[in-house]
Amino acid sequence: MLGFKSSRNVFSLLILLLLTLLIIVCVSAANDLTCFFLNSKTCPAGTAKLIGVRNDTDGFQNAHAQNNTLDTYNYSVCCNVTTNSSINITSTCPGNATLLKLSNHTNAHVEIGTNSNYSIAACLGSDWKYVTCAFLQGSCGAGYNCVLSMANSEGPNSTNAHVGNCSHYNQKVCCKLENKAPTRPTLYYPANGNTSVFERKPNFNWSTATDPDGDTVDYTLNLTCGSGCACADIDVDSLSSTNYTVSNDLCIDTLYNWTVSACDPYNDCNTSAKWNFTIASVAELELIVNSTNFGEMNMEENNDTTDDSPNPLVVRNIGNVYINVSLNSTVLFEQAGLNMVYYQYKADENESNSYDQACSQHSAFANMQASLSTIFCNLSYEDANDEGEIELNITVPVDEPPGAKSSTIKVVPASTE
Repeated sequence: MLGFKSSRNVFSLLILLLLTLLIIVCVSAANDLTCFFLNSKTCPAGTAKLIGVRNDTDGFQNAHAQNNTLDTYNYSVCCNVTTNSSINITSTCPGNATLLKLSNHTNAHVEIGTNSNYSIAACLGSDWKYVTCAFLQGSCGAGYNCVLSMANSEGPNSTNAHVGNCSHYNQKVCCKLENKAPTRPTLYYPANGNTSVFERKPNFNWSTATDPDGDTVDYTLNLTCGSGCACADIDVDSLSSTNYTVSNDLCIDTLYNWTVSACDPYNDCNTSAKWNFTIASVAELELIVNSTNFGEMNMEENNDTTDDSPNPLVVRNIGNVYINVSLNSTVLFEQAGLNMVYYQYKADENESNSYDQACSQHSAFANMQASLSTIFCNLSYEDANDEGEIELNITVPVDEPPGAKSSTIKVVPASTE
């Protein structure tokens, strides 16, 4: 009967329908799933057609359904396809939610999507979140939006049914957009409560998180050492792998807390348990070359190790902190004690920039002493070969009796951090 009304009345009805549609769009949240009935063979921009519906005497109520690929029915069920929700309407349901199944491509009865009597599916999917549908009596549950209702002459059956809008029948087809966060990562290294981590730039490791929706997953590493800590907190996001090596040295003898969050592209995240660890300071020195031999020398003869003949002594920092290295020695000659020009030392590089020359005994020889004296200042630990040479300078006293001479040098490391 509506088709035979005056053009003025038809115009008024269309305006009313459009205003109703606009109100629905305005009051819906930006990412809600919104579906509505429209007196049109096609759906407006920003929406897509789920099914066509038709009742020759009652419009879209108590109607038969038509596959959305056809356009011979005057009414359509349209769903929003906004930028955020990106709703897909398809008959290919793997990976999408099956709302309805049709008994035929047109002039069809319908059943709920979980039934298996009919084979032609009407499905909803989303590129933003995932569509979940429920088939409820009376009203849709919290978080769900009603798409349509359905029934037949025998009551609220879930198959062999006609279609109506959400207020028409008791059997509701309800859907919502949702997203499941990735699984919670499990931390591996540094282990929880570990107080013997050695490296200052640990390689953090954790388990792979999986996303129930099949989304890509990235990780955020969060590392804190609390108030008063001299080192900055670390928060690194968008990590694609399950390990990360920090770029700056961490503080020693300080309690660190760390977590890893696994997130999908929609910022739904799951965070690991919080673990803690401490990097214990280690000031340790290795004697790479621990002896030298000047061979036979005459009285008043001078020789040193700067030309590597004989070889200098070599030390290496194998700890995890900068160290000062001090040394002292026992007496070498019978006729000349310590702190005299006959027995001297100085620092030299076995690797470039391995220590601070400005505060080391680097530029000139100094007399060997019985008390500890600094030779290397801030000997580095950062490379595998942070080494320094102990150069020796020997002059035989004029009245030194012949025979074998020897001395023992003691070297002592001390942390400067």
